[in-house]
Amino acid sequence: MATKHWPEGSICSGCFVKACETYGVCDGCGVDRMLPGISPSGDRLCTDCAGGLGDYICTRCGQEAWRHYAGICGRCVLTDRLTTALTDGTGTIRPELTPLFESIRAMRRPRSGILWLSRPHVPAILQALATGRVPLTHDGLSSLTPWRSVVYIRDLLIACGTLPPIDRYLFLFEQWLPRWLEGIDDPEHRKLLHRFATWHLLRNLRTTAQTGPIGHYRNQSARTQLRTAAAFLTDLAARGHTPQQCTQTDLDRWFATTNSTAKLGLRAFLRWAIDHHAMPRLALPPVVTGHSPPISNHQRIDLIRRIHTDPAIAPIDRVIALLILLYAQPLPRIVRLTLADITHDGDQLLIRLGDPPVPVPQPFAGHITTYIASRPNLVTATNPGSQLLFPGRRAGHPSTPPASDSACTTSASPTSTPEPAPSENCCSRHQHPSSQQCSTTHPTAQNASPPKPAAPGRPTPPATTPADPHHRTGPDSNHHQRQTLRTDDWRQSNRTGYRSGSIGRVSSLFSRSFR
Repeated sequence: MATKHWPEGSICSGCFVKACETYGVCDGCGVDRMLPGISPSGDRLCTDCAGGLGDYICTRCGQEAWRHYAGICGRCVLTDRLTTALTDGTGTIRPELTPLFESIRAMRRPRSGILWLSRPHVPAILQALATGRVPLTHDGLSSLTPWRSVVYIRDLLIACGTLPPIDRYLFLFEQWLPRWLEGIDDPEHRKLLHRFATWHLLRNLRTTAQTGPIGHYRNQSARTQLRTAAAFLTDLAARGHTPQQCTQTDLDRWFATTNSTAKLGLRAFLRWAIDHHAMPRLALPPVVTGHSPPISNHQRIDLIRRIHTDPAIAPIDRVIALLILLYAQPLPRIVRLTLADITHDGDQLLIRLGDPPVPVPQPFAGHITTYIASRPNLVTATNPGSQLLFPGRRAGHPSTPPASDSACTTSASPTSTPEPAPSENCCSRHQHPSSQQCSTTHPTAQNASPPKPAAPGRPTPPATTPADPHHRTGPDSNHHQRQTLRTDDWRQSNRTGYRSGSIGRVSSLFSRSFR
């Protein structure tokens, strides 16, 4: 439904808000200010140059911005609501929460923060922390609900320096384990599973967390192993057997009748139980795994050509796909790249995948440069100054979070709410010849950070060299064949949990190419 009437006609709420959140240098007068207007030629114009768009000066702070109500801009409204949520009961904000207050208040899209605070459970969580009813610690946060919103607020507090860093997935597993064990009815099964989780799974996860984040995949893998072990013990009990009475027939029947996920998930428990004399020494059936053949050089070149020329592919999808095809990098490695990994040597763009950095040939270097100038997810409180090449919608995390956390991002984070797709005659702005500009953020509003040099002494994997996309046949074809992307590497990357957002779209792109 149209909410504003501008000289060009009625404008829907989505286009109106996007217009009022666009800033830059006016193409008419050259002043850096809000640019809600679009000329017939597509130039961005301020309210004075466009004419007839209205007055957007906040009556409280004097800034030109989208006004939430009664002449008050969205940032002032966000400040008021944050102050109410974070007051300690005396009318002042708790000092420990001041960094969180400043981080959210400074977000470049205040409307997203207002929408986030409008959810009833969010102010309740903030109030519990501000008044001291819940300790401002990781354990204190774990006592609050809903857990998805708590996890998001925890990430913000860590990013602000209020809470010490913690491995998020390890902490989630430690919080999940006691609740899950309470649901095991058989006390002997519960005791055995608790031993397995404590002395095998948790020990391995904590060891891994000492050298780097354990990630979503290891967290889910540990949970799958526990659930599969519980199902196996229940199946044994249904046949009147305890783990010590398990026979080779019981084991073979399980592996013959269950799916591949359960087969792989049970092996760690069986090996641990046999080694610790909780089960008799039985022979585990061998694991049969298949390896998909690598894609041919012709297929890879066709994919590169399509990704380079297809205008329908989003910039982030294009860059991710090119890094996979040119350098055969796995997805977890790609999404962890930072701006410091992108450097320049004169006119040559370099990317640090090892030591030394490798050159990025043209025209692919242009795609990376264009993407960096308009990186997503920089307008909210999560990653306003992120140095990640692919910043995500959660504080300190890269783009495309695991699929299990997608709902958390949608329901718990102060990020922009997706606008519904406009109808054919939604508003005059969508009918405008340059209407595509009204649904994108102006490049000058992104304020992308310049690349920084890599930190000295940083450990890096061995250097790789991009394969020549023009090479097809010849005496060195085997060398290039070894550098082609393997489809099983792609599936292995998907198993790490990067299945939503841009990664999912790139995965679909690859899938369609092999039909």
